[in-house]
Amino acid sequence: MLSRRDYLKAMFAAGAATGMGWPLARASAQEPDVILRIVAKPDKAAIWTGDSTAVFRYVGEVLKGRRNALRPTSGYLGPTLDLLRGERVRIHFENRLDEASIIHWHGMIVPERADGHPRFAVAPGGSYTYEFTVVNPAGTYLYHPHPHGRTGFQVYHGLAGMLIVRDPAEAQMDLPQEPYELPLIIQDRRVGRGNQLIFKRMMMDDMTGVLGDEVLVNGQPDAAFKVQPRGYRLRILNASNARIYKLAWSDGRPLVVIGTDNGLLDAAQGPRSYPYLMLGPTERVEVLEDFGLRKPGVELALISQEFSDGGGMSSMMGGGGMMGGGGMMRGQGQEMPIARFTVARESAVRAAPVRLPPPQPLMEARFEVKTRIAFAHMRGTLNGRAFDMSAVADDERLPLNQPVAWTFENGNGMMDMPHPMHIHGVRFRVMQREGSTSSSVAAGLIKNCYKDSILVFPGERVTVQLTPTEPGLFMYHCHNLEHEDGGMMRNFLVA
Repeated sequence: MLSRRDYLKAMFAAGAATGMGWPLARASAQEPDVILRIVAKPDKAAIWTGDSTAVFRYVGEVLKGRRNALRPTSGYLGPTLDLLRGERVRIHFENRLDEASIIHWHGMIVPERADGHPRFAVAPGGSYTYEFTVVNPAGTYLYHPHPHGRTGFQVYHGLAGMLIVRDPAEAQMDLPQEPYELPLIIQDRRVGRGNQLIFKRMMMDDMTGVLGDEVLVNGQPDAAFKVQPRGYRLRILNASNARIYKLAWSDGRPLVVIGTDNGLLDAAQGPRSYPYLMLGPTERVEVLEDFGLRKPGVELALISQEFSDGGGMSSMMGGGGMMGGGGMMRGQGQEMPIARFTVARESAVRAAPVRLPPPQPLMEARFEVKTRIAFAHMRGTLNGRAFDMSAVADDERLPLNQPVAWTFENGNGMMDMPHPMHIHGVRFRVMQREGSTSSSVAAGLIKNCYKDSILVFPGERVTVQLTPTEPGLFMYHCHNLEHEDGGMMRNFLVA
């Protein structure tokens, strides 16, 4: 058997031999059901009144298979990928940017070479072929670029999109179906002179992550929706670089959760009501909202309420925000409007009770991993280490097909802040939260559910359980994109 060192040497030699990333050298034994082409390119978009905004954009087309496997979106974000569980998929990626890029299928359990590790990034004009079978449960996922050091910039300028996995079993659950599914991709942005996006403008952006002063939903400002008085399935995705949202209805009604990052809740877990929901970068939540319970013609809003994250950075920034290059910048935890909803003046349609899937047994984990999260001197570390493209420490080796308990511990010092931790190539169950969670966020944290990204607040210890099913080199990192680009990211090896 190869040693870890020999394995990595052989792997990187193979990648270097291609010159532009590591395209798949062979197709699967069976032909794919769906073949897509996705192109990343610079473009201009009409977002605000007046001048067009320079953006990066994903454009796509279906080369083979279901035409509805890829659906266009109304804003500048990438098309929605709509895949079926069990479907064999091939995706041809073309990079027409003037910098290297690669796509990561966030939350999807795919082979090592289809995961979008930055070592596979292709140069301008290059291409890469992904191939995988959809094994994830029905749910709301996403895709975005993952080149080291430039992920934040590329996502901020438009390279992101929703990915939906469907399962025939959903038809038996009485869930709202199209057109009563509503995707809500939430991003905060700064806009400057000539309607151009402002990315980093001060040293603080590397510490807090880039925080915008207004919210776009589905790539559009001042989002407003007219809804029917009936049940809706809201697929909510936080695609912001760094902002955390405390989502709530303006009229005080609870949010009813039926799904999280990596699939639907089971019948023992939900539907479950929350007064508000905490949503970190790349976290998703599916909300069952019966607009028929409100008066016809009523207007309401989805907002992000004010909160304290319990860390030293909140007090450093102050509750009122900070002055930046374009005026007042909204700090983390400030109240922000998200979207407005108007209920049509029609007769209400009674929603059928939702039947969620039965619970699945969970094996006891006999292997443990512990990661200490720290941020000091303008950079974040994981167990005291920063990113190295080829490095894997002894405590970053996971056994294939064996349950693993992974604990993230966030220190509680002057520069500590929440960190949204993401593990590639797996889905995990949130088992336990311990420590000094701020009282202004605690009621909005969903426990005992399947996810792939998890907010860890200062002073907290969060334990998740996972079973790696794909061998190879994957990543875990903070999904505050400025922290990730700054090196708060590591490899782990499954063997």
